[in-house]
Amino acid sequence: MDKKVRALFEPFTINNLELKNRLFMPAMGIATVDENGAYTDEAIAFYVTRATGGVGLIITGANGVKSLDEKKIVCTDPAPWFNPDAYIRAGLEMTEEIHDYGCKIFVQLAAGFDKLTKETLTEQIKHCQVMTTAEVRLLVESFAYSAKIVKAAGYDGVEIQSGELLDGFTLALFNQRNDCYGGDLKNRFRIVTEIIAAIKEACGSDFPVILGLAMKSYLKVEGQQALPGEEFEEQGRDLEEALAAAVMLEAAGCDGFDVVAGIDTPEKASYWKYPPVYFDKGVYLKLSEALKKVVTVPVLAAGKMADPDLAAEALEKSLLDAVGLGRPLLADPELPQKLKNDQRKDIRPCLGCNDGCLAQQIAGLEASCTVNPACNRELRYRIEAAKTPKKVVVVGAGPAGMEAARVSAVRGHQVILFEKSYGLGGKLKYSSQRILKTADPQLIHWYETQLQSLKVEIRLDEPATPEKIAAINPEILFIAQGSEARMLTFPGMDSEKVTNAIDVLTDKTFVGPRCPAIGGGLAGCEAALHLAMHRHKMIIVDSAPDILAAGIPMAPANKQMLRDLLVFYRSEIITCAQLKAVTEEGAVIEKNGQERLLPAHHVMIAVGFEPTNSLYEALKNDYSQVYNIGDSQAIKNIRAAIWAANEVARLI
Repeated sequence: MDKKVRALFEPFTINNLELKNRLFMPAMGIATVDENGAYTDEAIAFYVTRATGGVGLIITGANGVKSLDEKKIVCTDPAPWFNPDAYIRAGLEMTEEIHDYGCKIFVQLAAGFDKLTKETLTEQIKHCQVMTTAEVRLLVESFAYSAKIVKAAGYDGVEIQSGELLDGFTLALFNQRNDCYGGDLKNRFRIVTEIIAAIKEACGSDFPVILGLAMKSYLKVEGQQALPGEEFEEQGRDLEEALAAAVMLEAAGCDGFDVVAGIDTPEKASYWKYPPVYFDKGVYLKLSEALKKVVTVPVLAAGKMADPDLAAEALEKSLLDAVGLGRPLLADPELPQKLKNDQRKDIRPCLGCNDGCLAQQIAGLEASCTVNPACNRELRYRIEAAKTPKKVVVVGAGPAGMEAARVSAVRGHQVILFEKSYGLGGKLKYSSQRILKTADPQLIHWYETQLQSLKVEIRLDEPATPEKIAAINPEILFIAQGSEARMLTFPGMDSEKVTNAIDVLTDKTFVGPRCPAIGGGLAGCEAALHLAMHRHKMIIVDSAPDILAAGIPMAPANKQMLRDLLVFYRSEIITCAQLKAVTEEGAVIEKNGQERLLPAHHVMIAVGFEPTNSLYEALKNDYSQVYNIGDSQAIKNIRAAIWAANEVARLI
């Protein structure tokens, strides 16, 4: 083991429970349940896979203790109270397997609606204000009742989710009560202290009870969120209040704190709760450091902590007691074991895209992981050896091509990969140069390591031609040619002022201080942000009524943060407008029938991409198995490209 990361693998205790290392998986609503609110075989496989990978503690996604839906007859989320016998049966099976790997598992307990929308969140906040004292005490008892079932199911402890319904009590922003559950800090947190006491009474003082505590809301006026480093007047919970609450909660018997931040409001979901790619590493470290100074129980924190050197340093500096790896363990459940075995290069990185996990969940689809299609599908997505190894050619080394080559090689096929450019990655090579997208080059390096280990023959700087492919005579042919930037036709299109997002990001074009972006999709907005953060005066022009509206939808947290960053860096956004011409003076646009000149040194065109499928069209009838994948089949994001390539390569 690298001595630099040895601190990550030291044991520690919560209450009297010993954990084998300092790595934990925080609560994420990934796993599935049956109609009884009990975990399914798929969910058990999901959690057991993480335990197998070496993590010390798992905290499940939220388990409901009481539904606000009085008509509830079927569960869509875990719920110990709904059918205790079914819940205990599934729990005993799960916990026995998890304990076999020396891993412990807590259940997160929460109250409120199963699915939060703007309407249900508003109703939930109102509900907290009209509950009678007797109803509040019934809610407290429901936490204790569910915790008792959880303990009977073999789980090692519980985490109380202090957000959602409980936010309506603990936050002065929402709490308008005039009884013992409203008013000062002690009264607003009374429900939480009573829940801790009730669980301890029901399950015993040695049964660990920790709390997920939002240390700061990062909430500005009118429901707007504050960005990292931004000066603002906190409208929700500030750090001082959180620290005072933590001292009070420790005295009430809380055995540890899981540091989080942000708050969902009826206006917007908080990107502080699900830190997107645009955050730097160690999102919650300043908060956990402050908390460590006022409490004696363990402090746990996640928030972009996948960098092992950063994590180990945080432990050594006593900024926290345990490091949370949420989405990184979706991407690579074996991360702890690989780190322990000095296999850093083999750790598949999380991109922070929130697309395969959070966005899928919000859309009502099966949550998984962009870079790991087997996540939450462990029983269905096993890669099995091919009955007869075959000769496989893959054309194009973007995300789809790399994944097709990898899966084919894992199955035992002989794989040759053609790439016309200097390196692997496709457009990932360019996105990796966008601001803070450090995980993109890590993903390229991961694929490079895997393909080399699997003996894939990689031919860089070598465009595939029909003749070269024919000389190999493959039995399976994947075409992943990718896409080309969509072109616009306008007066001045051949001017030296005209460039594109890729040339800007790769420094092929060094643009002047004024460089309007024509196109408000993801590529245009990220390139514009890159320039704005380097003191360019940015204007984004889009023909749609809003930016980031066209193309494949982004994860809501990522989309909102990108918009906020553009505003923060004073980018002007002009919608429902078209580029008419580029002149010596700049870009001429038209909006509502009126023309406007945007003075510019350069004009950056970023209006999307179009599939490049010429090779597929030429060869689709020449071989028995020809598959068009990635952007050359249809424009995709990284998730869709990897998932589709994995599906085809795994099943043929």
